[in-house]
Amino acid sequence: MTSVSLATREVALPLVAFFLWSMASQAFGAVQDVVPDRQAGLRSVATQIGPRATVRLAAAGYLLASLLLLLAGGAAGWVAPLCLVYALSVLPWWGVTVEKSAEAHAGWVRFLWLNYLVGFLVTMVVIAAVNGVLPT
Repeated sequence: MTSVSLATREVALPLVAFFLWSMASQAFGAVQDVVPDRQAGLRSVATQIGPRATVRLAAAGYLLASLLLLLAGGAAGWVAPLCLVYALSVLPWWGVTVEKSAEAHAGWVRFLWLNYLVGFLVTMVVIAAVNGVLPT
C-alpha cells in the first residue's frame, strides 16, 4: 500500500463517516417533529419517508459510519465503537409511528447528552493520537 492510498484512507474514510454520522443525527432529530412539520407544510426526511423509516435510516448511517472508521484504522479505529452507541440509542424508536413520533424527543435529549460524552472521548483520542500515545 502506498503512502498516498494510506493517507487517503486515513483522511477520506473518517470524513465520509462524519458526513454519515451528521446525516443520521439530523434525520433522527427530525423524527420528533413529524406531526407539527407536516401540519406547517415543512419538509424533512422524516416527513417524506416517515418516522419509522427515518429511524432505521439513522441507525444504518451510524452503523456505516462506525464501519468506515474501523476500516480507516489508526485513531479512527479507536473512535469507531462510539458510533455504535448512537445506533443503539435510536433502537427504542425502531418501530415508531407518526402518532408516537413526538416521543422520539426523549431520544433526542439522550442524543444531546451522548454528544457531551462522545465528544469528550473523541477529543481524548485525538489528543492521544497527536501525542503518539495510541498504537496504530
